[in-house]
Amino acid sequence: MRKIVLFNIVALCFITFMIGCDNNPESIVYQKEVMVYGFLWGNEPLDQSHAIQIAYSQPIDQPFSSFESAVAGVAVTLTEVESGTSVSLHETANRPGYYFNEQILIQPGSTYLLEIETGDQTVSAQTTVPSDLLIETALATDTVNNVYQDDLGTRMPLYLDLESQNDNRVILVEMYCEEPYDKAEYIYPFGDSHKYPEDQEEYDGGIDGEPRRIQAFAVYKDLLAADYENKPVIYWYESMMVFFGRYTMEVIAIDDNYHYYLTSEHAESNGGIEGGLGVFGSVVGKIYQLNVLKPAD
Repeated sequence: MRKIVLFNIVALCFITFMIGCDNNPESIVYQKEVMVYGFLWGNEPLDQSHAIQIAYSQPIDQPFSSFESAVAGVAVTLTEVESGTSVSLHETANRPGYYFNEQILIQPGSTYLLEIETGDQTVSAQTTVPSDLLIETALATDTVNNVYQDDLGTRMPLYLDLESQNDNRVILVEMYCEEPYDKAEYIYPFGDSHKYPEDQEEYDGGIDGEPRRIQAFAVYKDLLAADYENKPVIYWYESMMVFFGRYTMEVIAIDDNYHYYLTSEHAESNGGIEGGLGVFGSVVGKIYQLNVLKPAD
C-alpha cells in the first residue's frame, strides 16, 4: 500500500456514474457522494503523511479539480471506542480536504470510529487496527538495503512473530519500483534487444500497476514454513522485482475494511464507509527501501 499508498481517490469518480432507469439504457446520472480515503497506521501518529482524504465525487466528463472536490472545513472526529476518547481532526491551509491530528498515536488492537459532519449529511466508518506485527530480519528500516540478483529473497528472509498458530490476520506485501520507466532495466530482459520498457504502458500498465507495482497477500497462519522450523516466513522474491534499481517494500497486516476493498468487485462500496464511498482502514507493519544492484561486469 504505497502511502497507502497506492489507490488515488480521483479514480473513484468513476463510480459516480450510475446507469439510468429511463428508456435510454445509455443514459448516465451523476450522483454527488462523499468519498473517503484513509488508513490508520499502528504505532504511528496520525500526522500529515497519514492524513485522511475527504472529497466530493465529480463527473468524469468534466475536468477534475482537487481543490473543488475537497470537502473542506467540516467537523471530523476520531474516537477510540474502548476508552471513549474523541479528538478533532484538522486541515492545513495548503491541503484542504486532508484531515489529521499529529497528537494521536494509533494503537494496534484498538478500534477507532471516524465521523464526518458535512452539514447536510453524516458519514462514518469504523476500523479495528490489527495486532502488532513483529518482524525479524537483516533488512534495515532506516537505510537503503542493497540486494543482488543472485540472492533475491534468500539472504534476508522476513520472520514474523509466532504469537499464534491460529492467527487469521491478512498479511499484505507490496513491492513498488521507484525507478522511472526511462531508466528502468529488466533483470531478466526479453533478449538483448529488449532490456528496457519501451513506454509508460509497458512499465506499469499505464495505471501504476504490474510489473512496476506488485502485491501479494496471505493469511498469517498460512505463512508457516517447514524449511524454517515451521516459523511464519515471508519470501520477498525475484518474481516481485522485475527491474534493477530502487524499490519500496511494505510488509503489513491489514484490517477487514482494506482487505474487502482490495478483493471486492465494487471496491468503493466495500471499504467500511457508511453514508459515503471509499475506504477507511488500518494497517500495522514495516516499510523497507531496497536497491537491486546489477552484477559486476
